[in-house]
Amino acid sequence: DLRVGVKESTIRESILSSIFSNLSEEGKKEASKKIQSAIDKANDIVLVYETIKKDGLKGLEKINIEPGKPIKVMLAQKAKSIVEGFDSVGRPCAIEYKYDGFRIIIHKKNEEIRLFTRRLEEVTKQFPEVIRYIKENVKGDSFILDCEAVGFGKKTKKYLPFQNISQRIKRKYDIEKIQEDLPVEINAFDILYYNGKSLLDEPFEKRTALIKKIVNECAYKIICAKQIITDNEKEAEIFYKNALSENQEGIMMKSLSSTYQPGSRVGYMLKIKPEEKDLDLVITGAEYGTGKRSGWLSSFILSCYDKEKEKYLEIGKVGTGIKEKPSEKGVSFEGLTEKITPLIIKE
Repeated sequence: DLRVGVKESTIRESILSSIFSNLSEEGKKEASKKIQSAIDKANDIVLVYETIKKDGLKGLEKINIEPGKPIKVMLAQKAKSIVEGFDSVGRPCAIEYKYDGFRIIIHKKNEEIRLFTRRLEEVTKQFPEVIRYIKENVKGDSFILDCEAVGFGKKTKKYLPFQNISQRIKRKYDIEKIQEDLPVEINAFDILYYNGKSLLDEPFEKRTALIKKIVNECAYKIICAKQIITDNEKEAEIFYKNALSENQEGIMMKSLSSTYQPGSRVGYMLKIKPEEKDLDLVITGAEYGTGKRSGWLSSFILSCYDKEKEKYLEIGKVGTGIKEKPSEKGVSFEGLTEKITPLIIKE
């Protein structure tokens, strides 16, 4: 988490240069891929480095995913249309709802269950009811499930946008009350490990079949992601419209033969959702930064104006794409802090 501009790729290439300086350019590229793959699986650069020092690149083959250790998730690329999606992932393919929730990776090892976000943060304590759902409805001694947690209305049972439940991720107190007020449903869509065996190299068709076999679906607790397998564009279009009508973001299109690549944004898993429109928004709140952004406002709450209710409605935060200090090229943290500070209201 160091904010000093050192990326993981910098450390990877440093390991490569320090140990394999005599390799050809082609050899270095191949070695770099193997090192990155090991880092993605282990999330432990020290382990990767020490393994290479001791056993060379061959030793990296022993490094694999393990329940209880957070793992980077596989990410999707965008597609503009269903036709483009079929062209990329092939026909037939699996089409699933793209849920408007947050990614949660569920690990079970013996009787211990741990939950991680896509950013590798542990959120086990924030979701005690999810632990219960897993114990009661998923068969297996050990596994890693890739899921989406989606909020729903307590009374209406309708799915809610991500913003409605996002506060649950950071909450550390009053857990029982917030789980009652903001319930979530777990939608399982992939499995990376099961009963002592990594499934990263298994085809998606086999992985999704296993999920359906081990998950006992229970509405508003845990279900398998809604899915069809088809090569028909009209059928896919109807499924897409159904997803949107149920307040979901859109659909995912997945190759049936694809493997799971942790940390990669791959072309055989695509997301399709309505085009985003430009919005004119107002800054209605801000948070002070830490580290090198200390003293500046660096995370800004954005709102849109509701003419009927005559008030501003928060829609999210932004903290990227902003320069640190004033320049001709754009907005800066320093400039925004100077403008906003006089407007701060102490409530």
